Amino acid sequence: MKFLKSIVIAAALVSCLVSESNAQNTPIPKPGPEFDVLKADVGVWDVTIKTWAGPGQPTISKGKETNRMLGGFWLLADFQGSMMGADFQGHGMYSYDAAKNRYVGTWVDSMSASKMEIVGTYNADKKTMTYEGMAPGMDGKPAKHVLKTVYSDDGTHVFKMHVHTEAGAVKVFEMSYARAEGN
Repeated sequence: MKFLKSIVIAAALVSCLVSESNAQNTPIPKPGPEFDVLKADVGVWDVTIKTWAGPGQPTISKGKETNRMLGGFWLLADFQGSMMGADFQGHGMYSYDAAKNRYVGTWVDSMSASKMEIVGTYNADKKTMTYEGMAPGMDGKPAKHVLKTVYSDDGTHVFKMHVHTEAGAVKVFEMSYARAEGN
């Protein structure tokens, strides 16, 4: 076991040396204009959440989201609040994939053991980011989710999520974002 560990460490060191040598010859990529929409979300946000568990009036709760950029390429989002009467935490990672010509992301949260992978587009004229992904629906079966964020000129934005069922699209929640004071 000790011998195997030594081989793995040696291989990792050689890989690092080769990578470092190659890195000296390869310029580090720089994020293009597609990342500007992600950078606009950096900061701390106060969030008002409207949740629909069925027909009728929504349940309203509060939350806070803290976002930062990782290397200019990834928006990391950390959410804390309450949803449907329970404490709720979530973590998202979003970027632009030039090979796919699409925005990509991953979301995990405290209400599910499943990860949602999403792919989307940004419409600059409508200031709207639209993602689609598959995740468990309200019945636990895989369902298409559509996540749409509309940005306003005043710096706020509204995020809505719909889950597609056999009966059609069902609005699950709407989250209104405003910059936290001092941010």
